[in-house]
Amino acid sequence: MSQRIGNVVLIEVEEDSVCELCGKVDELRPYGPKGERICFSCGEKDKEGTERKLKEVLFGIVEH
Repeated sequence: MSQRIGNVVLIEVEEDSVCELCGKVDELRPYGPKGERICFSCGEKDKEGTERKLKEVLFGIVEH
């Protein structure tokens, strides 16, 4: 699991699983619109939304 320790962000490889949006088996991240674990392809469909979620999950930054 990727995590933040202090000011350091550690991105770790995760085992493949089923994407909660499209059903593809791939490495997932919790950057879906409602925190779903999504694949890279689904993340690319809404790059801005994925980036907002990434900032929230890894850095605690909440944009409105």
